[in-house]
Amino acid sequence: MRLLEKIQKLKIVDGLLVIGFLLVILGIGMNFKDQFLTKEETKIISKDVGSTSKNDVQVDSEVVIDISGEVEKTGVYKLKNGSRIEDVLIMAGGLSAKADRDWVDKNLNRAEKVYDGQKIYIPKVGDNVMISSTPLVRGATVVRLNSASLEELDKLDGVGPAIAQRIIDYRTENGGFKSVEEIKLVPGIGDKMFEKIKNEIQL
Repeated sequence: MRLLEKIQKLKIVDGLLVIGFLLVILGIGMNFKDQFLTKEETKIISKDVGSTSKNDVQVDSEVVIDISGEVEKTGVYKLKNGSRIEDVLIMAGGLSAKADRDWVDKNLNRAEKVYDGQKIYIPKVGDNVMISSTPLVRGATVVRLNSASLEELDKLDGVGPAIAQRIIDYRTENGGFKSVEEIKLVPGIGDKMFEKIKNEIQL
């Protein structure tokens, strides 16, 4: 009888060990599952946050340009901020057959960055007009700061080749002038010179 009792006790102990072992395995499995889900959820949350931040940065990323004259498709176009005049010409279908290509080569900087609200006009052969100048009542000319060539800027009162180049560098780096008074931020142009040329310049 004692032998049978010992055998039964051993069976009970073995059974309890097996059950305990199974419970330990089950616990490890649940813990692994929780850790795995937590990592996956973290990845999803991080991905969503990254996407939101990227979208927030892309605000006010367009400029609107008006191009007319001798191009294939005149009109108003939206471009990415930082686009060049060359990009506008491409969107407009390029120069027409009547375009004054010699004028374009001399007066239009295709690499210049465009700015919001900019107007570009391409003359035809024989027009003999310049985008940077318009006649005044007294017969003088007004130089357009955002499109004038170095030679045209050089003709302003007190502005030599060096300052003219600084004006071009400033408008290229800053996407054009937003106001006539902004020219005073160009090195070498102060209040005194601005008073001399303010009636000779426009945007």
